[in-house]
Amino acid sequence: MKLRTVVNELACDAIWPARPELLDANVLLTPEYGSATPGDMLFVRLCRLEDWAAGAVSAAERELLLVHSGPKIPADATPAGNVVLIAHPSSYEDLRVLFLDLPSRIAVLELLRERMFNAFLGSYDLGQYARRASEVLGNPVIILNSDQRVLATAGEFPLDALDVQEVLDQGYISETVNADMEADGIIEGVRRAHHSILALSARYGRSWVTSMVYFHHLEMGRFDVMEKDRAISGIDLELIDYASQLAGILIDRLGLAGERVGFGSSVLHDLVTGGFVNEKTMRAQLMVTHLPQDGSYAMLTLAGPRDADRDYLARVGSMVGRVVRNCLWCVEDGVLCALVPVGRGDGVGYDDYARAIRRISANSALAAMLENNDLRAYVSEPFAEVDRAGARLEQCRLLMRVPDARVHGRVCYFWENRFGVLAVVAGSRERVDMLLDKRVVAMDAYDREHGTAYLETAIMSVRFPGSPAEAASALSVHRNTYFYRMNKVKELFFVDLKDGEDRLALSFTAQVLEAARR
Repeated sequence: MKLRTVVNELACDAIWPARPELLDANVLLTPEYGSATPGDMLFVRLCRLEDWAAGAVSAAERELLLVHSGPKIPADATPAGNVVLIAHPSSYEDLRVLFLDLPSRIAVLELLRERMFNAFLGSYDLGQYARRASEVLGNPVIILNSDQRVLATAGEFPLDALDVQEVLDQGYISETVNADMEADGIIEGVRRAHHSILALSARYGRSWVTSMVYFHHLEMGRFDVMEKDRAISGIDLELIDYASQLAGILIDRLGLAGERVGFGSSVLHDLVTGGFVNEKTMRAQLMVTHLPQDGSYAMLTLAGPRDADRDYLARVGSMVGRVVRNCLWCVEDGVLCALVPVGRGDGVGYDDYARAIRRISANSALAAMLENNDLRAYVSEPFAEVDRAGARLEQCRLLMRVPDARVHGRVCYFWENRFGVLAVVAGSRERVDMLLDKRVVAMDAYDREHGTAYLETAIMSVRFPGSPAEAASALSVHRNTYFYRMNKVKELFFVDLKDGEDRLALSFTAQVLEAARR
C-alpha cells in the first residue's frame, strides 16, 4: 500500500511530508515500535507530535514516521527526513485504533490488485479489459486515448447524465465537457500529481475519479471511473492507478494511443474504418485537428520493408507528420496511411491532379525522407468529401498491387496507373480478357509474331490526332510508311481510326494490355 492510500484511509485533514515523493512510497504498517523492512518498502510508524518534537521518537533506517499533530499542523513544525506530519480531528488513541486496522485493508487491496491483474491477463482487447476492471472496481469505467477518443466503456451510466450519454454516443469527449474539466483544473491537477484524483463536478453533480494512463512515461490517455454504484475509498484510488497502468500496456500493444503521442490520428482511423456514429461527430472532431476544412485531399500510403511492424510504421508516420504540413496519419491493417490536404482550386476546371503533384512531388523534405528510408508513396485520386477516406485508402491498396507502376521518383499516382489498377481489380485472366477489344488484341498478337509495329502506329495516331507528321516523327519513320501502316491497320484488323468509337476502343485496350503485362 502506498503512503498516500494510508493517509486517505485515515481521512487526514492535512498532510505535510518532508518530501513529496514519500507519499508514493510503498509501506508496511506496524505499531509505534517495529523493525527493518524487506525489499524497497518502508515500515511506517505512528507517533505523537510531542514525542517526535522532543526527540523521543525518530525514523530509523528503512522507516517512515507518521506524526499526529492534532486537528492542525503547527506552523513552526518542519518535517525532515522520512517524516510526514498529519492533522486529524480524532485523539491519538482513536487514530491509533484506525491505524492498526489498516493491515486488514492492505489484504483487501492486494486481493483486488490480483483480481485486476488477472482481468488484464485474460483480456484480448480494451473492451474486455474495461468490463472486467469495472467489475473489480464496482463502478462504471471509461477509457480514453490522448486524442480524447473513447476506446472502451463498461458499467451502467445514468440515463439522465446527458453529458456522459453524449460522450458515449459520439465516441469522443466533446469540447464542452473537456473545456469544463480544464476550467475546473481537474486535468491539470491529475497531470501535476501523477496519481488519480476523486473530484466532484459542481456543474453535473457527480463524482469522478480521473487517472492519466502512462506507458514509459508517455501520456497515453485517461482512465475515468464514475462514483455511482459504490463509494470510492483511498484503496480504490490506488487500485484505479494500477488499473490505468495496465490499460497503458494494452493501449500501447494495440497502437491506440493517438496522434498526440506519435501513434497516429484517431480521427483518421475512424474516417477510414467508418467509426464515426454520425456526420456531426465527424465534423466536430475534424475541427480540433490541424487538417484544413476546405479544399481537396489525397490519401497517401507508404510501403517499405516487407517485415515492417507497427512500431516501424509509427516511426515513419511521425516523420511524415513532420515533413507534410497539416496532414493526419495512422497505421491501419499493416499500412501507414496519411490524409494530405492539396488545397482548393480557383478555376472552373479540375486541377486537383496538378495541385496534388505540386503538394507531394515538389515536397523536397518528403522526397528525401522516402529516398533515405527506401520507401515508396502511393497516392489516391483527390477527393473533397472526407467521409470518402476509406474508399480512397482502398484505391491506394490496389495501386500498391500494380506491378512496375509508373512513378514520379518514389511517388506513384493513381490516375497515372488507372488501367493497371483496373487490371488488378479485374483479377483473373478471363475478367481482364472481357474488357479488351479483340481486334486490338489480334493486332498486338500479330506484331509480336511478325515483328511489325501496327499497334504502336495506331497508338501514335490516337496520341497525335490530325498530325501525321508528329506521329511519324514519334515513330521515327517516313510519313509514307506511317500512311501505309495506317491503311494496313484498317485492312487487316478492321479498326477504322477515323471513327471515334474505334479510337476509344484501341486506346483503352492498349493501356489495359500494357498494364496487365507489367
